[in-house]
Amino acid sequence: MIMRKFLIYLVFFIETFVKRHLKPLGFSLLIGFFATLFLLQVYPFLSALLVRKHERIGYIGTFSPSNLPPVISSKISYGLTSVKPDGIPTEGAARSWNVVNNLKYTFYLKPNLKWHDGKQLTATDINYKIKDAKITATDNYTLTIELKEPYAPLPVLLSTPLLREKLTGLGAYKVIRMVKENDNKITELTLLPYDRKLPTQTYKFYSIKSDALLAFKLGEVDILEDIDVNGDFTGWKNIIPEERTQYNKVVALFFNFNDPKLKEKEIRQALAYALPPFENRDKAVSPISPLSWAFSQKVRLYQYDTESALKILSQSPLASESAELILTAPPSLLQSAQNISNAWKKVGLNAKVRIESVLPSNYQVMLRSLTVPADPDQYVYWQSTQENTNISNYSSPKIDKLLEDGRKTLDTDARKKIYADFQFYLVDDAPAIFLYYPKVVTIRRK
Repeated sequence: MIMRKFLIYLVFFIETFVKRHLKPLGFSLLIGFFATLFLLQVYPFLSALLVRKHERIGYIGTFSPSNLPPVISSKISYGLTSVKPDGIPTEGAARSWNVVNNLKYTFYLKPNLKWHDGKQLTATDINYKIKDAKITATDNYTLTIELKEPYAPLPVLLSTPLLREKLTGLGAYKVIRMVKENDNKITELTLLPYDRKLPTQTYKFYSIKSDALLAFKLGEVDILEDIDVNGDFTGWKNIIPEERTQYNKVVALFFNFNDPKLKEKEIRQALAYALPPFENRDKAVSPISPLSWAFSQKVRLYQYDTESALKILSQSPLASESAELILTAPPSLLQSAQNISNAWKKVGLNAKVRIESVLPSNYQVMLRSLTVPADPDQYVYWQSTQENTNISNYSSPKIDKLLEDGRKTLDTDARKKIYADFQFYLVDDAPAIFLYYPKVVTIRRK
């Protein structure tokens, strides 16, 4: 009985309420209807603005906070300078600089730059370690670097990204999570962009290629960045491969000048003539990037010429029945090493391939990928006093002089002539044969 009276009361209450507020209720329903339609139309755009896309990226290599790959460190921060694709230094954290007597550099910082933690960037924060250089913060926005002797590559050197503790930087991406092992090796790094249109990125690092490929297949990552193209991905479904040529690296054959069979320049040149072009690779002609302002094409071009190669090599110690020519290469260059060995066999040499993952202490001929610096200065690779990095044990007074002059001359036109001569004489002398620029591929899941 009580329930019946309550229901009758409720019906009359609702009826009376609707009659009194019919117009406002109808208006509200109409607004709600059109608002719902509007939201359904704009939701994809709002979602793109409010919900960030997240990319999971696999990268091969072992890295610590102090040696991140440039593709990542450049997202987190930038240096006092930046470098254009042709190797010319330009402004970074510094808006300009000047040089006095080729020794004293004064850099003027951009005002109001802030670290990711909100702290103002000042000249006292610049933490580069440069041998035999005095670095002084004149005021909050002025930095002086005084050298003992001229060093032309300095502005390019100062493009190294500025970083503080916990990878606090100045760039477009902020590190929000870092996972490390006990040996300080980073296993995972998550970056948050300041631009909401850009995706967040989580990098997962794998020591070897097979682990990275397995992680991609298992769905741990959706992108594999900058892996070598030796893998065949044609049978993989639902992926988008993107190839690119690395002009900051060059694959080259290095001859050991301590081996008496390779002392003669004509023999090294003949070994170059015996090599056919590498398919689907951009041919390299010198150790300087073809994108560089200092690149010169006026060098000896080692065209494929088996007749000339056979004529020279048949008279060399390498042609004897007991002689062997051992080519050492890392696993990643095995296919190229086998192609080279087969080409040398065709001109009568007993060529063999030896695979070594680490840089060998002794070798005859070595196939390696050489990092090409942004500045044309290659003092560490070819100067005779550089015992640890001059892996060919090469010594040439002419090349030594050109390298010394090149790093002490600040005038760009004068440097360009010096490095043109450097390329001409080095390529002719053939302590190494520059073969091609390597390719890498990034694969994405559709």
